[in-house]
Amino acid sequence: MTTFMIPFRAGGKTRLGDPGLAAAMLADVVAAVHELAPEALVVDGPGGQGKVLAGAIAVQRGPVTILNSDLPCVTSAEIEQLTQAAPAIVAAADGTTNAIALRDAADFTPLYGPGSAARFEAELGATRLDLPGILDDVDTWDDLERVRDRVGRNTRQYLAMLVQA
Repeated sequence: MTTFMIPFRAGGKTRLGDPGLAAAMLADVVAAVHELAPEALVVDGPGGQGKVLAGAIAVQRGPVTILNSDLPCVTSAEIEQLTQAAPAIVAAADGTTNAIALRDAADFTPLYGPGSAARFEAELGATRLDLPGILDDVDTWDDLERVRDRVGRNTRQYLAMLVQA
């Protein structure tokens, strides 16, 4: 059975400046995972995404799929497609990595940062997938406006609350 991991910085993404929005996007990613599996492991800690994931994955066995928490448009069908294609990655437009599917937890090496998608692709021999809900991460409010019509229920509800306030 695949373990699903979602790295999430407590307090949310600093570039967005809205911890509530970050939590709503995380809830959409978790909800999409829950359509496939009973549990999504949300991981946080000091030292950055790579270090946090390396520590959490070190105690896992078997397949692992990692999804960033800023993917409010992700669907369970896309997560399933990614997981089945392991080893596979979905890159962000800026060349970083939005998601990774591993055949085994032992295959993980923390290669995050600028240009990480190419590094993960080479290191894992991974297939690069074009899955719109995973490609479209939300780092800024402009990113959110670009995908607003496709976000999940939790993000949609949070945005509606902001309008009413």
